[in-house]
Amino acid sequence: MPTQSDTLTELREGCAPGKLPYISKSRVTTYKTCPRKFYYSYVLGMRTPDTYYTKRGRQVHETYEIYYENLLESYVDRSEVPEDLTELLPSDVSLWADWIEPYISNFILFEMDRRKAAPDDKAFLPVGVEAEGWDWEQAPPWMGYADVIVNASSLPQVENDEGVVIIDFKTGKTPDPKYRDDGIFLEGEYYAVLFEDEWDIAAVAGYFPMNDDFVISPLDAERRERIFQYVEEMTASTDREDFPVKEQPLCAWKSDEGCQCDFYKICSSSWGTIGGPGPNYFDENKKPL
Repeated sequence: MPTQSDTLTELREGCAPGKLPYISKSRVTTYKTCPRKFYYSYVLGMRTPDTYYTKRGRQVHETYEIYYENLLESYVDRSEVPEDLTELLPSDVSLWADWIEPYISNFILFEMDRRKAAPDDKAFLPVGVEAEGWDWEQAPPWMGYADVIVNASSLPQVENDEGVVIIDFKTGKTPDPKYRDDGIFLEGEYYAVLFEDEWDIAAVAGYFPMNDDFVISPLDAERRERIFQYVEEMTASTDREDFPVKEQPLCAWKSDEGCQCDFYKICSSSWGTIGGPGPNYFDENKKPL
């Protein structure tokens, strides 16, 4: 994961309690998912515990980041890309050995296909790795990190060979199409807004190595308007009651540990409890049945 910039640190330290120092993709998507969850996370600043899934995500992302950095360094040193792309994986195998199937193996195959499509080695190189973007015209400012930015000519899935493609790596399952508009497509729209003044963006996409799926976000004016609306709502107040609970299956989909929202026990949501809108996984005190 990227080292937070000095700018990010300064904004956090100079921000009044309860106020948002900046807007990020995770803030927008959390608010969209549930305003109350956003309130707990970003207004009150309540930290959530680390899990197996967050650890896996960090390690896989760090592996990809080091791979791309090694790719750039290799080209500078040799003026060419090594034939075996696995040479570019981190020397610290503890970062990726546990995830080789399918997260690393599919990623290397993805990169091999991208190399075949690229007109030459230089076009195969990333043009940005963990690229930091800012939009200072907004208040609070918008920011974010693009996992990797590559030349459109290196991606066979993109028809336009001009410009660049912003890729967000996702370590979960590929979402069902019916959930993409408020998920991966919304995130893609956010990246387009953030980086459009700096780059000639041919496409924004998410790559899901678990299923080897490359999902391009169709950019849309209405979706962009929704993002601005979410930001307006999330910055309008610090009053808890202005951040309502959005009851849904993501509140509690099982009684197993880790299968409910991190804030479910302190939230008023009744999803999953007796008499609540969801399956009856819990009793009226939110204890597993």
